[in-house]
Amino acid sequence: MTTVIVGTNETSAWPHFGGSLWVRLQYLLGLRRLGIDAYWVDRLAPPDPRKNPHSVDYLTHRFHRFAEDFGFEDRYCIVYDGGARHYGLDESRLQEAIERADLLLNVAGRLELGDPLLGVRRRAFLDVDPGFTQMWCLQTDMHLERHDSFFTIGQNVGGPGFSVPLGDVVWQPTLPPVVLEQWPVRTDPACERIGTVADWRGSQETLFEGVWHSGKREEFLGFLRLPVEADTQIELALLVGQEDYEDLGLLLRHGWRVLDPYAHAGDPQSYREFIQSSRAELSVAKQGYVRTRGGWISDRTACFLASGKPAIVQSTGFEQRLPTGEGLLTFSTIAEAVEALHRVRDDYEHHAEAARHLAEQHFDSDKVLDSLLTRAGVELRRDRGVRQVRAG
Repeated sequence: MTTVIVGTNETSAWPHFGGSLWVRLQYLLGLRRLGIDAYWVDRLAPPDPRKNPHSVDYLTHRFHRFAEDFGFEDRYCIVYDGGARHYGLDESRLQEAIERADLLLNVAGRLELGDPLLGVRRRAFLDVDPGFTQMWCLQTDMHLERHDSFFTIGQNVGGPGFSVPLGDVVWQPTLPPVVLEQWPVRTDPACERIGTVADWRGSQETLFEGVWHSGKREEFLGFLRLPVEADTQIELALLVGQEDYEDLGLLLRHGWRVLDPYAHAGDPQSYREFIQSSRAELSVAKQGYVRTRGGWISDRTACFLASGKPAIVQSTGFEQRLPTGEGLLTFSTIAEAVEALHRVRDDYEHHAEAARHLAEQHFDSDKVLDSLLTRAGVELRRDRGVRQVRAG
């Protein structure tokens, strides 16, 4: 049986737990759907009490409950403090998995010297922050040379208009996978919410060639009048900091509704419920995605589409690869966003059906991951007897 390890960094430490976990979870569950023996290995440093008030015992217990919910409680390991302790699989069982593994799918993580995952015979780096990652590679050592292949969810990295030099790395585009059985179509006339889950500032930011590239705050502020111009309430489950009280006032005065992200999307189940109880997605992208034109497409948007929810999102250049206009609509100006909202409102059933169709054609984890593994040089030795994951 083919064995793949999904490698992550600090996933078990994140306090805003829902959406960030689903990014990685789709790969693990999708690989298991293909009959692959898949493991999740997270590297966790001692928590900084200034940033994370939780103990390592709390963080690891929380992750174990999450693993139980989705049926992989015997297929994960948290390597704590460089290997001082192991949670989930013990060190010997982790080493056995590493020796069997055909591929490490390293999700945006550095491979430092001494990392046990260097023992996997074939290693692929997965870029989930296109534009930022390529800028960071020019500014610091990302240890990419410790990988054999390189994938990015940026559909236009290296393509027309992409503004960052690539050096010697050959990036291959891949779409964020969605395990469709986890995101069934949900039709409910009572669902009226148009909005999204978002991090106001985020951790992605950098100065490149004299230009600052940051998160969603600046982009949202550029579309402040959208609810007024569209005569539509837009709801945001929005992660903000204490310093953002003035920004919150601006949003509220311009007709945005801001929800508590921990209450509405703080774990995988509530995050999924927020999306599936919405009518459509409306979202901007991080400033760095917009400026570099790398073609970033959100895993969250893919979940909206799979759920039969039209998505209206800011353009980042992914139109080079994905069909837009039905189910998935893009905008660059307030006027374009207003037009897209009205088009979805006036022919909602058509756009909802088109959204699910687009997810089935382009984001289905079976298709996305089969292609990725083939390009990574992995021969699939399927075993359909692998235990199916639970719905969570």
